[in-house]
Amino acid sequence: MDIFLINLASSQDRLSRMRDVFSAQGLSFERIDAVDAASLSEDVIRDIVLPAVSKHARNLTPTEIGCYLSHKKAWETALSRGLDYAAIFEDDIHLAPDAGELLSAAADWLPEGADLIKLETLAMPTHVSRDGKVLMATPHRLKKLLSSHYGAAGYIVSRRAMERLCAASDPLPLPVDDVIFGAHYRVFGGLRAYQIDPAICVQDQYIESPEAGRLGIVSTIRDRHASLPVTHAGRSLIKRGLDGLSTKLIRRRRKTRIALLQALGRAEQKTIPFARD
Repeated sequence: MDIFLINLASSQDRLSRMRDVFSAQGLSFERIDAVDAASLSEDVIRDIVLPAVSKHARNLTPTEIGCYLSHKKAWETALSRGLDYAAIFEDDIHLAPDAGELLSAAADWLPEGADLIKLETLAMPTHVSRDGKVLMATPHRLKKLLSSHYGAAGYIVSRRAMERLCAASDPLPLPVDDVIFGAHYRVFGGLRAYQIDPAICVQDQYIESPEAGRLGIVSTIRDRHASLPVTHAGRSLIKRGLDGLSTKLIRRRRKTRIALLQALGRAEQKTIPFARD
């Protein structure tokens, strides 16, 4: 499994730590030079970002844009190499003790036709299949991911998914984790997505306390609510209305399906834990 690590050139301390983290589990990675949000002018941002769809929406922040473009660079790199799958990580993560074992042997347990494998948890309730494939006699199960589970700090992605994600990224419509793992967005619904339970990856900010291992690594998307003013240039009222209606229909169909699976005992809502030991 080819592993790509997204890292800003200015964050050498993070890069050094991640080398230690991966090396300790017998893993190697290729660094993807992250796009620095500070280098993006407002003119550039207007050219590459889809204006907000509704009056309730917001535009992406410069740092969200940099994060998105960094993931896109990783997808494009993997596609240019002809890779069928790639594992992509951000540089503020913790790995479970057996993450190296699972990632090294991913080809042995990846389901045929799988497009997305979410490796991390964002400590938010999500819907997954009740049963799942046991991974290599570990405590981890691979379950179907049925609803949104945001975060893009650790995931495996197929060639088909990377092609679709790149196609959906011109212009950039939403934060990158919404596009990958947002059930309301059109990409997720057309892909076969799975969740590792317990997760083998978590961002530092979601570790409960220093006693539990938190290092105090600051997220690079903390400016999530400091976006540029919302504009609707180039998008008619009719177009915005149709997009909003489409989103509502997608959400309604997914909720109905999940409710049916829960009634049949085939799905559950849970907060995915991080596998510490």
